[in-house]
Amino acid sequence: MNLQYLTSVLKPSNDPTGSIFIDDMDTAKKVGELLNKKRNIELEIDRIQSACNHKNKVISMIHQGSCHSVRWVCSDCSRVLGWPTDRERRKFFDKKA
Repeated sequence: MNLQYLTSVLKPSNDPTGSIFIDDMDTAKKVGELLNKKRNIELEIDRIQSACNHKNKVISMIHQGSCHSVRWVCSDCSRVLGWPTDRERRKFFDKKA
């Protein structure tokens, strides 16, 4: 097994047996900081999208969970606006072909 990838997250303990452990406090702190940054970024995106007037919209394939769906999306702020009609969806796929 190649251990070079593990050495960056594993640290030797003070245990005389020489066991290795992950420093959970550092990990939890770093994850908490990143989650807080992510939340702040999501709030800022929501503020920007809420202020947008969505004048320019396009039909686009968007990733939702484990699949993709065709939706109306604002081309200025990327907010998902709604579902296209069957006719709009057919026209969208005809352009793609």
